[in-house]
Amino acid sequence: MPPCIARLLRALRRARPAQRRADLQTVRSALLAAVDDCQGPDAEQLKRQLGTARQHRDLWMLRSGTYRLIALQHCQAIADGRMHGLLHLFEGWVDPKELRRMV
Repeated sequence: MPPCIARLLRALRRARPAQRRADLQTVRSALLAAVDDCQGPDAEQLKRQLGTARQHRDLWMLRSGTYRLIALQHCQAIADGRMHGLLHLFEGWVDPKELRRMV
């Protein structure tokens, strides 16, 4: 076997380092910070929902409401930027296919 193919196969077999997952409170705090400057009844309701979410999946399901609130109170570009900056927090908790669809 040519050396370049052998090196490639060895590289593929190497164990990848364990991905560090963001804990629930870190994700919650980041989402709350993203909507911190939003006000009104919808904002308060979303903040309550974010505060009582029990799993990463619950927070993931609240992302569309978070995006919508930011877009309505600021603009779509700001919502895009804020939400894109939070995607890495869900790595390891959400199926990678779902994360790719968001990007």
